[in-house]
Amino acid sequence: MAKTTAPLLSFGASGALAQAMVFATWRGISYVRRYVVPENPRTVAQTLTRDIFRTLSDMWKLMGNIAIAPWQTFTISKPLTDRNAMMGKNIASLRGDANMDNFIGSPSARGGLPPTSLALVAGVGTITATVGTPGSPTGWTLVAAQGVAFPDQAPEATLVGPVTEAEDAVTPFDTILFTGLAAGLHQVSVWLKWTKPDGLVAYGASINATETPT
Repeated sequence: MAKTTAPLLSFGASGALAQAMVFATWRGISYVRRYVVPENPRTVAQTLTRDIFRTLSDMWKLMGNIAIAPWQTFTISKPLTDRNAMMGKNIASLRGDANMDNFIGSPSARGGLPPTSLALVAGVGTITATVGTPGSPTGWTLVAAQGVAFPDQAPEATLVGPVTEAEDAVTPFDTILFTGLAAGLHQVSVWLKWTKPDGLVAYGASINATETPT
């Protein structure tokens, strides 16, 4: 890479010139480099990552406020977006898996405690999730048990959807009812929402289980 010390050919420049040179600026420094045809690598590993990326991107579009909130809280003061955090953690977690068992519905945000257990009971178009809750730390308040349910699939496959979210915001915060589900195996990911002594909201890491509504 060569730096320019004066306007090239008596004028400023940016972009490619005749597919021979590329002019650009990096941190205020103008430079010129040889034009290179961009590559589009398609190794098995790279294609798998791209396919999982597509699945998670489509899932994000279907997620509502309950499902997005833990990621919004997780990324406060971090140099990344809520969407990028969700996709990055889940690509790492799901890569090479045959199903969505390791899907992360909620990261640990602001030190929230996770559920202690999860038991599922299926019905006609429904899944009832019984969530075990830990004791509240001094000054902490449990606000809700929350979660998402969606048809299970290979992470790299085209998203089946939909993503159904639900919560139990009434004490003792231990029963989440998912309704309107299609028949078939579903992944259920649940977490806990807390209020800390300083009034800030925190979320516990999610735990998962599967069940099959009829």
